Amino acid sequence: MKPRLRYLLLIFSLGATVYSNMVAAELYRYKNEDSVTVLDSHVPPRYVKYGYAILSLDGRVLEVVPRALSDKELRERERNRAAEESIATEKREREIADQNLMRLYGAPGDVIRARDAKISSIVSLIETQERAIKRLQHQKRQQESALADIERAGGVIGKDRLARISSLENRIAQVESEIAKKEQEKGALSIAYAEDLKRVKEMYQR
Repeated sequence: MKPRLRYLLLIFSLGATVYSNMVAAELYRYKNEDSVTVLDSHVPPRYVKYGYAILSLDGRVLEVVPRALSDKELRERERNRAAEESIATEKREREIADQNLMRLYGAPGDVIRARDAKISSIVSLIETQERAIKRLQHQKRQQESALADIERAGGVIGKDRLARISSLENRIAQVESEIAKKEQEKGALSIAYAEDLKRVKEMYQR
């Protein structure tokens, strides 16, 4: 086909399409302030916000343009969308968490064994730290006893001796803080593993 002929056919086709659309969308149906249905070639601007329908010449509905939502309805729609998105996100996160649990544990018993091993490790660390505190407290008592002997003998207590006791007290406080953190970690692990165990049981019972 010659380029000029192809160009003319394309122009004709586009023109026919535009004309067809113009003809098809010639009628508009809306309601006026008296709630009377009106058919017209256009929608007056003051009625657009109430919604309207676009009709073909033979009366077929081509498109329905809904009324504009009020501010209250818009806020409600946004709240509903946010709630739906939150539910969808929670569902996806639950599915991912379930997949991870299935990969980690072949059966509920695996959860119990993993929990016991982890908690046992933490308990061992706590016991080690408790023994360290006892040693530090013993050293502190020795230092305090030595200071008492110096005072009874009427001697002068040097700053270095006081600094050693202060250092021991600080170290004891630090280890006690570490033990408290480990106790919290143990409690959190117990709760987490309890939730995992419950969920794994539910999945294996399905």
